[in-house]
Amino acid sequence: MQEDINILIECAQARDSVAMESLIRTFKPKVIAISREYFLIGADVDDLIQEGMIGLYKAIMVYDTNKNHNFGAFASLCIHRQMQNAVKLANRQKNSPLNSYLPINYYGGVNQDEGTKLVIVDDNSDIEKEYIDKELNAIVISKVKDKLNDTQFKLLKMFINGLSYNEMATKLNLTTKQVDNMLQAIKKKLKDLKGDI
Repeated sequence: MQEDINILIECAQARDSVAMESLIRTFKPKVIAISREYFLIGADVDDLIQEGMIGLYKAIMVYDTNKNHNFGAFASLCIHRQMQNAVKLANRQKNSPLNSYLPINYYGGVNQDEGTKLVIVDDNSDIEKEYIDKELNAIVISKVKDKLNDTQFKLLKMFINGLSYNEMATKLNLTTKQVDNMLQAIKKKLKDLKGDI
């Protein structure tokens, strides 16, 4: 598998568009999965996916096939970095960490804040900054909980954790159409929340 990927990468680096399309098609699900770790308040998830695709393209173009590294792991790192750079740039432009992208990592089974932890990406990490970020995260979580009912909040956590519509529907005893409608309602409520923070 890795040997086949290496051949495609070498062809793509030589500007073979068919090889590039094949790699993008193969690794696009990884980009989409990684984008679920980030949540955009007041923006569209497609923006993050686009950033991830840029990260994937960069990974393809700079990957050294002579080294025995796993391309999937390398691509994941590049995709994460591209998304984080977009977050940092957006934060600098908006001059406020709460008015743009907020990556969300969900750790199932953890009892603190019902398993949801917001992480604000920043270049200048220190103890004071981490404490302030923790406090801001608690405020955001509290405001999100106030906006959503219990079922919506559970659904949001499941979505962040990457569950499919069918899995969410089964766990909450809903239809997939109800799940879709609820997610659209959640998205609207969170867009409205942006002005309250």
